[in-house]
Amino acid sequence: IPREITKELLWIKKHFETILKALSEGVLELTPDARIVYANPTAVSLIGIPQERLLGSDFIKLFSKKDQKRVKELLSIAIDTFRMLEEKHPVLLNSKEVILQFLPVKDDEYKSIIVILKDISEKIKIQTRIIQAQKMEAIGTLAGGIAHDFNNLLMAISGRVSLMLMKIEPNHPFVKHLKAIEDTVKQGARLTSQLLGFARKGKYEVKPIDINNVIENCLEIFGRAKKEIEIFKNYEKNIWTVEANPSQMEQVFLNVLVNAADAMPESGKIYIETKNVTVDKSYVKTLPFEAKTGDYVKISITDTGVGMDETIKQRIFEPFFTTKPLGKGTGLGLASVYGIVKNHEGFVTVYSEKGKGSTFNIYLPASKKEIKERHPVSTEVSKGEGIILLVDDEEDVLSVGEEMLKLLGYNVFTAKTGEEAIKIYKENKDKIDLVILDMIMPSMSGKEVFKKLKEIDKKVKVIFSSGYSFEHEVDKVLKECEGFIQKPFGLKEISQKVEEILGKKPSHT
Repeated sequence: IPREITKELLWIKKHFETILKALSEGVLELTPDARIVYANPTAVSLIGIPQERLLGSDFIKLFSKKDQKRVKELLSIAIDTFRMLEEKHPVLLNSKEVILQFLPVKDDEYKSIIVILKDISEKIKIQTRIIQAQKMEAIGTLAGGIAHDFNNLLMAISGRVSLMLMKIEPNHPFVKHLKAIEDTVKQGARLTSQLLGFARKGKYEVKPIDINNVIENCLEIFGRAKKEIEIFKNYEKNIWTVEANPSQMEQVFLNVLVNAADAMPESGKIYIETKNVTVDKSYVKTLPFEAKTGDYVKISITDTGVGMDETIKQRIFEPFFTTKPLGKGTGLGLASVYGIVKNHEGFVTVYSEKGKGSTFNIYLPASKKEIKERHPVSTEVSKGEGIILLVDDEEDVLSVGEEMLKLLGYNVFTAKTGEEAIKIYKENKDKIDLVILDMIMPSMSGKEVFKKLKEIDKKVKVIFSSGYSFEHEVDKVLKECEGFIQKPFGLKEISQKVEEILGKKPSHT
């Protein structure tokens, strides 16, 4: 019988050892003085010390000085009260966030403590990622709304300035003041463009581009302003094509370059490199955010500036966050970089060391589409003929838009709502040559109005306009219409857009 009992006990021991080896949690057995006498494979891996060195070592000393006191207290309570304890707050063990559970064990001759180690690092990382994404989304929604409303205000101002400049003599003393207002409006529009970039309110009209050429254009502008900075370039010769909006890409690169220059107030060096890369699953797992695998064009911009600590690095893409003195920076530059790149389905990583500089890596999805040649755009105000239906819920925008179109030679119907626009078009569809339609309107959106107009007349010509740039949800609709014009726009922009569609002298059928 003793032999059978021994055999059974050995079987039970082997059985439990198999279970302990398979557990995803770390399991340790400690003596009352906190010496480790057993560690399962998960615990060994988690602690990062070989088993032969781990056994017999002091459990308390595995933790940082900050956590040692708390762990010692919990261990004492578990031994004294002889009840199970779980620490709700994680402690740091081998750079991992770990929850500790203490289970006292006692028989007639021996006392020990079983410690369960639960690694929650990945869980915390996911929670942090979700909170950060929600925070950025909420700020983005707010920023987008502000930018949209502000663009409508700028539209009313820039439109009236354009009208006045057209109506007065070039040598009139008011011209310089009107030009100054026009420049101020452009500055305001650049700010809202940064806000919209962060808010990810669309990516404007995209096309296949050579990113090396876009960077070269940016460096030409940047180099003239920052002659004290040395620039070193290393471009991939056969760089893959990317589908992007060239203006927004210029905005991205100039913002990163300006940020680099600000980190080197006296002088310094900037290194720019472009590469074709394939992002695989193993790399995506290392990122603190969601990203897709696949082929990308990687643009690296490195500076020899002051660098950033971890606290600043965590916040650099937040809008209005800046380390510059009050009045010296908007805090929108890098926020718009984040938004624009994300909206082009790419991502940005940042590496920085305090006192050693920073590297921004921008990843843009590669495209198999071919690059088409660009045609030069006219800078003249073009007049024309025809009848246009202008639709906008903002009274000021509608009023100034109507005046501009009339000054350009067009007859104009106006509508403040989608319902009114549909009624006017239904009654005058044989007369109306073009509809300029606001994208964002209460009760009935521009997208819904467009669908109704298409039902009335499949050949209807529509230009969408908005204080937002266009969003993914309306990409399909924009492919079916004649184009898009971003508010605020002046006489020059609207005249060229209308001429592009109607030509100089449209005829009625």
